[in-house]
Amino acid sequence: MVGLSTRKINEQIQNYDVVIWWANVPNELPKIRNVKDINYKTMLVSSKRNVDNKHSFQDLLQRSFALKSSLTIEFSKNNDLYSMKLFDPLGNAWYEGTNIKECSKELIDRLNFIKSITRESTVSSEEGIGALAWFFNMFKEEMYKSDSNPTIPVKKVFFNLVKEYASKFAEATFETKDVKRFLGNASFRCPKGFPSFREGKYIFVSKRNVNKEFIGIDEFDPVYLENRRVYCCGDSKPSVDTPIQVRLYELLPNINYMIHSHCYIDGAPFTQKSLPCGAVEEVGEILGLLEKEYNNDLKKDFYLINLVGHGSIMMSKTPEQLMNIDMIGRKLPENQYAKKLVRKR
Repeated sequence: MVGLSTRKINEQIQNYDVVIWWANVPNELPKIRNVKDINYKTMLVSSKRNVDNKHSFQDLLQRSFALKSSLTIEFSKNNDLYSMKLFDPLGNAWYEGTNIKECSKELIDRLNFIKSITRESTVSSEEGIGALAWFFNMFKEEMYKSDSNPTIPVKKVFFNLVKEYASKFAEATFETKDVKRFLGNASFRCPKGFPSFREGKYIFVSKRNVNKEFIGIDEFDPVYLENRRVYCCGDSKPSVDTPIQVRLYELLPNINYMIHSHCYIDGAPFTQKSLPCGAVEEVGEILGLLEKEYNNDLKKDFYLINLVGHGSIMMSKTPEQLMNIDMIGRKLPENQYAKKLVRKR
């Protein structure tokens, strides 16, 4: 953005849901493109000319992280013909081809979808740190603060498993300079045996931006669901997946542990709709898969689920059931546009 004062740009961005930043500005000139810092709810669509194909897809993703883009279009060139690739920060391609009208249609469709997603934020102020934080924080409703201050139980077997899987996730996930978000999160609920808790009330969810390879008891936040509202105890920010997982615990009475990652589980079934982290609609997607793959049995004590275009979630009654699960990295870009074309045929 050039030709406007910073103050004027700040005022204008507050009024728009979407900013498409495709300015052809030489690198030696100053640029104002910190759209998400001005208004975290604004969706930023950036672009990158890659006509000489010198940038890998991982490079393009890293640039999108730096700009905090909700969506990005790569422009490449082959035999004098320009091609476009529309992708999101999770590495999903929503269009790939040479038809600018079709690319524009897919762009608008995805923007409308992102805006329609339901999210619930944590109590403290919105943050912008950590990979993908801007993507998760859009269009949120506030969680509720609780005055409860329960003691977090020691779960050594589970904590050790989380540390072990964090290393596996890091190996299987594509590399970026800041992969904190891509290591996923973990949670557990308090079963019988802890007299200071009411059975089933508290869920302990890993905090945001915690290195899971060194996670311990202090890196979990107590939360609970009451009257369809999520309450969190303490002042830190639990995982963005908290609203999803507390609802899953409520629906699945025999599940006490969950581990979510941005890798796939080898051989596990897939949900149908690609959703970003924190989208409450993921609960419905998971229930739909349980109906199809698990005969709608919500009383099992073990589930393995792949979240298409996103990652996976393991759910179990005991931590021992989560041992030795084979993980595989997502092949990026994951072409959701091609899958959509196949479904139309």
